[in-house]
Amino acid sequence: MMFTVLYLLLIVALVLFSWVGSIYGLLLPDGTMLPNILSEESVRWFVRHSIDNIAAAPFVEILLVLISISALRSSCFVAAAFHQKQLTRRHRYALRTSLVVFAVCLCALLLGIAPGGNLLSVTGHIAGGPFSSGWLFLLAVVICLPCIIYGRMSGQWHTEKEILVGLSAEIVRCADCFVTCIVASQLVATMRYVCLFDLLGWSDTLITLAETIVYALPFIWRWLMSSGAHRIS
Repeated sequence: MMFTVLYLLLIVALVLFSWVGSIYGLLLPDGTMLPNILSEESVRWFVRHSIDNIAAAPFVEILLVLISISALRSSCFVAAAFHQKQLTRRHRYALRTSLVVFAVCLCALLLGIAPGGNLLSVTGHIAGGPFSSGWLFLLAVVICLPCIIYGRMSGQWHTEKEILVGLSAEIVRCADCFVTCIVASQLVATMRYVCLFDLLGWSDTLITLAETIVYALPFIWRWLMSSGAHRIS
């Protein structure tokens, strides 16, 4: 809720900035006039592109990250790897099996991006190849598959439903953050529309970093707060 209100206030601030800037004839670095968000043309643009702005938010990437975190935490795979001496025979066998699967998946991934690998571009580089586009999905598979195997073999998860519940645990915990992401998508669109980054003289890398932070902050804050509350309780 805090970030939803914050992002709404920032949108209002940018609207006022564009309005005042257009009144005083503020020019952009390319010499054009700062657009006024309150103008008829701008309002029409925002309504027309509202769904596109939301679709541009990294919902899929966020889901893959949350599923991976859920797998690591709910399956107890990480906890088992750090407390091997305290495990029962069943848990040790499950851990060894899942570690072998993890090693196989990781080796397959590394072979795919090695010279001549099928995850490289036609020119033999990572950039522009399948890996550069699908690396997060592949990483999620490498993480989730061993966790599912450990959770099932160790008895942490008994049914397919429990596996799905475990893999979606962090998604459920951060459900309201996805609503904030919708507001964040409009904030990012507003920043781009008023050419805020051009006025600041930021590079494409810095712009990407700033937008990533805008989307990630609500989830990071929720995770920190819930983890802190869990430790206190």
